[in-house]
Amino acid sequence: MKFRKLKKREIDLIKEELCSYTEKSYANNFKYENLVVLEGYWLTVCYTNEETIKNLNKFEEIFSVGNIFGEIKRKFRLSLEGFTLISPYIINNYAVVNKRGETLFLYGRDIFKESIIEVKGSGRIVVFNENKEVLGIGFLENNIIKNIKDKGWYLREGG
Repeated sequence: MKFRKLKKREIDLIKEELCSYTEKSYANNFKYENLVVLEGYWLTVCYTNEETIKNLNKFEEIFSVGNIFGEIKRKFRLSLEGFTLISPYIINNYAVVNKRGETLFLYGRDIFKESIIEVKGSGRIVVFNENKEVLGIGFLENNIIKNIKDKGWYLREGG
């Protein structure tokens, strides 16, 4: 894949997604210069450090670099790694689940209301355990969190 820096429109899309989960000031002060775009079937946004970005020019094609922060199709969507990176700053669109909910979610299951300790927001949400560690991404609907992708996926499917 070819790599490049972000365009202004892409930064605006990322900022819009960050504002859905964090304070606006966090989104405005985020280090966008640490993001690069890998162009393939869609645009993959990767988070890395400045030194790595300087050395990317040594390569013609790159498969991956740093952490996959998210993808741009029509909109920007944070990845599991992206949510993990910003997790200390998430104040909206999240749920905290108990130990039973954590176990079920990491096995790819949905979470019912009796396992939900706290919810703030609706729709696409970040799912945390009681220690505020990111478990994955869910969709909140009728007091049920539908599992979109969880960190157990890497063991079940990805690895």
